[in-house]
Amino acid sequence: MNAETPIWRQVRAAIVAEIARAEFPPGTPLPAEKQLAERFGCAIGTIRRATDGLVAEGALTRQQGRGTFVAAHTPERSFRFFHLRPADGRPLLPDTQFLDFGRQKATGAQARTLGLAPGAALLRARHLQHLAGRPAMLEELWLPETLFPGLDGARFAGRAGTVYDLYQREFGLSVTRIEEQLRAITAPARVASRLDLAAGAPVLMIERVAFAVDGKPVELRLAWADTSHLAYFNSRA
Repeated sequence: MNAETPIWRQVRAAIVAEIARAEFPPGTPLPAEKQLAERFGCAIGTIRRATDGLVAEGALTRQQGRGTFVAAHTPERSFRFFHLRPADGRPLLPDTQFLDFGRQKATGAQARTLGLAPGAALLRARHLQHLAGRPAMLEELWLPETLFPGLDGARFAGRAGTVYDLYQREFGLSVTRIEEQLRAITAPARVASRLDLAAGAPVLMIERVAFAVDGKPVELRLAWADTSHLAYFNSRA
């Protein structure tokens, strides 16, 4: 252990590294707090402090009487990252329509955002989200190809769960944090067409970067949402 770094931070870093290496797969329990305290040579309170933040961030979950588990990206948990709702605030899971999948080289801006070299290989996917039977949001995703070996359009479109579930289950990348920038813009023609809007109609543009549990950026996403009948809901404790 490094005497210059608080022990709880060292414990947290060790747990994060093990989750990132898939030593604790999604849905599996961590060792009991007593075992972790013995392993790291610290108090149980130190273990609890190290894991509290990971629970708050969604990397871990606590189950009363059972222990602490590595969080899995279930459909219910996807509400943590899906913020479009009807104006009354009811959470609805979207219906996703796959559009296309391909490859391209990273632009300078994309490379900086994803921590890559300019020109690095990216995977690009597009899909259209529907809510209550209406087109709600067009999304374009860019993924570093090195993090998703073998991913193609068939695997992406045929996934059983959410996109983040696919990242976690098949590639060991657990998204626990996102950063978003939101702007109101007039819809480009290609966006307006997909959302059944008039050219130049207002839309909400969302730029999102998704980070894995170890802080690595794993996805850049641009989305255009029709908020004429929807609202962007975000609640923080």
